[in-house]
Amino acid sequence: MARLLVALTVLPVAALLTWLALGVRPERADFVVAYQEPRTLDPHRVSWAAEIQLANALFEGLTRLNSETFQPEPAMATHWEVNQEQTCYTFHLRPEACWSNGDPIVAEHFRFAWLRVLDPPVESQYASLLFVIAGAEDYYRSRLNGDASDDVPAEQVGIEAPDAHTLRVRLAGPCSYFLDLTSFPTLAPVHPPTLERWAYRDGRVLRGTRHLWTRPGNLVCNGAFILTCWDFKQRLLLERNPHYWDGGNIHVNSIEVYLTADLNADLIAYETGRVDLVQSLETAVARVLHGEQQAGRRSDFHLGDRFATCFFRVNCKRPPLDNADLRKALALAIDKRAICTQVLGLGETPADTYVPRGTLHLMPRVGPDGETIYYHPPDGLGAGLSYAERVELAREHLRRSGFERVAGTRPIEITYAPHPDIQRVAEAVQAMWESALGIRVELRVVEATVLNSRINSLDYDVVRSNWFGDYLDPSTFLNMFRTYDGQNRTGWSHAEYDRLLAAAGGEADNARRFALFREAERILCAEELPIIPLYFRRGAFLLNPAFTGLSDNVRDILPIHRVRRASSARDVRGF
Repeated sequence: MARLLVALTVLPVAALLTWLALGVRPERADFVVAYQEPRTLDPHRVSWAAEIQLANALFEGLTRLNSETFQPEPAMATHWEVNQEQTCYTFHLRPEACWSNGDPIVAEHFRFAWLRVLDPPVESQYASLLFVIAGAEDYYRSRLNGDASDDVPAEQVGIEAPDAHTLRVRLAGPCSYFLDLTSFPTLAPVHPPTLERWAYRDGRVLRGTRHLWTRPGNLVCNGAFILTCWDFKQRLLLERNPHYWDGGNIHVNSIEVYLTADLNADLIAYETGRVDLVQSLETAVARVLHGEQQAGRRSDFHLGDRFATCFFRVNCKRPPLDNADLRKALALAIDKRAICTQVLGLGETPADTYVPRGTLHLMPRVGPDGETIYYHPPDGLGAGLSYAERVELAREHLRRSGFERVAGTRPIEITYAPHPDIQRVAEAVQAMWESALGIRVELRVVEATVLNSRINSLDYDVVRSNWFGDYLDPSTFLNMFRTYDGQNRTGWSHAEYDRLLAAAGGEADNARRFALFREAERILCAEELPIIPLYFRRGAFLLNPAFTGLSDNVRDILPIHRVRRASSARDVRGF
């Protein structure tokens, strides 16, 4: 089996020799995972899945997600009360909870942390998650211009710490998923003295040194593990936090993060026992592994649906892509079913809308009469049409756009990070656009961190993106394309879309709330197309059978800090 996998990945011999030549390594950690280099470990600034997993090991919020049900349960808060209108939460903190340096954790630390997220220079991409709190959005927006004279006072934000172990949060309106939000790293506490030493001066963010507080020896955290080593481009080492309140349920003493951006190196490291968990697998390899799993020949491969959508962002500020008819033409000319079956082949589903349809059953809500209701997305552009009919409609939108009159000026560029699967999808779309529409298309591969910067600055035409939902509600997908949301990054702004989502945010009736979402998603995916949905994702990972505690889940965020060694399993990986 190992030989077959190596052949499939066309692994250069030099890569294997390089790995073998690394020499004497430090003593192996209890559990080893393979990730690419994180950009940050700041819980308020993480956004990549691997970064979020690491932040969850280092920090803990008021709630956490249950390992089996993935529903919120007590963490830093032992319990809470909610008023009848469901607009005020009172959390009671654990009196025994401490930071990794032994300092007690108090309610004011949460208030400090959440106000920090709402400070624009911190550049938290998830700052908008806190806009459900009364006054939070006004506080954030008042600071966007850099003029302190018109800043909204912190006292007007609905976050209060009446005593050391009580945190009271007033919401702008009912929020059925608020306890889910409080488990996300963006709402984790941070240690004020550490931030004030490295990241602030006179209340202003120090851009040059703001990253230093997350380095080994500086980082003070409150999660199950602490950071003891960060050898750039090589590894991170996490060790048990002796002050963690729930240490009795942590079953490994150390976790190593083996840093690599090479999928082949990840696979070889796993096969040779260097690592125990790999979450990034090339599709060709995953297909073989899936076949072996179905045949009963291996137990270490895990595959399932994800609360995630793969899509193209379109730069709506850059002509000619500022024309909605051109964006519609591009969307219709993609044969999404062919991409799912011929390019990918792991059971992915074509997407003409954005909220993943295969996970709608995981978002039940109580209707006005006490009945259980679910969100139903609208029909996307071209829904129900054959591909030939979609192409005919695409050409009509292309004619309306007037693009044909300027087609000779420049090609449309698709930009993406280096990854075999992403490249195959981009190449397939390039061929479809050129064949169906006669549009010249160029492909540009950009390293991931550089690509992120280019997306932020709108320096692209069309860029391949993923979005994994952060909590089980349609808003985690739809809110990100509001005008001022930090995750928008398309240059698109639509007043009615913003209005619908603002109305949904204050709507207590879940039936009406879902109706508002449906209309907003129709504008996004059938009328305006600042994004082009491609397919609803599936996910796969390899886990050493000697470990348990990491069940497959739609969120694709594994609680690596809760891994445990299986009592009867051996380190046998099926090949």
